[in-house]
Amino acid sequence: MIRKAIVLAAGKGTRLAPLTLAIPKEMIRVGIKPVVEHAINVLRAGGVKDVLVVVGRKKEAIMDYLGSGERLGVDISYKIQEEPKGTAHAVHQGKGFVGDEDFAVIYGDNYLKPPEVMKEVVRFHEEKGADATLVLHSIKDPMRFGIVKVDVNNRVLGIVEKPTLEEAEPYKVGDGYLNIAGLLVLKPTIFDFIERTEPGRDGEVWLTDSIELMRRSGRKVFAFLFKGFRYDVGTFESLIEADRLEQSGR
Repeated sequence: MIRKAIVLAAGKGTRLAPLTLAIPKEMIRVGIKPVVEHAINVLRAGGVKDVLVVVGRKKEAIMDYLGSGERLGVDISYKIQEEPKGTAHAVHQGKGFVGDEDFAVIYGDNYLKPPEVMKEVVRFHEEKGADATLVLHSIKDPMRFGIVKVDVNNRVLGIVEKPTLEEAEPYKVGDGYLNIAGLLVLKPTIFDFIERTEPGRDGEVWLTDSIELMRRSGRKVFAFLFKGFRYDVGTFESLIEADRLEQSGR
């Protein structure tokens, strides 16, 4: 079982301005619930009990809404990422919280359906004895995401974060790419690799780069191929699509 998870909820949400001038993007509603609540529901569906939410700007809106987590069926605590230093830095805020247990990470602007997929992800991670399990989803445009190359046994062969189209070409599968769908299960050894990760071209430290260091060191990094619906609610287009799906009740 995976009992602990980190929710990344410190993003800027610049593509959703002017909405995000008033509220953090994780509090934008998909259906009747903020997207961060949908993300926590995914974790709970997989057996997660203890959640650390890493917050940043406009943190009070998230903390006031989620509270202790009792209403959502989990125990929630918080860490503040004072400056936007990247996803790896945000995950590292949870080192003391995680201890020596395998744990999940989900992006707080992530809408996945059905949420019960979390049970399958945990089972897959344990059966593979993986050091890292990345949930992947097919996309057309690779330049906003971390994309992954896998072999026939779902072992990860390479990861690149927000590539150019030229950099993404070797990762192409058919007419699309396999994107990290904002959900991962990791062993706590990831913190060692985060501490060795150099900042990327934007000056931030990306979790995908840390996982790639882990993979290159010989650790077992596997891909779980998700066939359901996934939207990162970071653009108006994806927000509209996620809301339409949620309202449909499918």
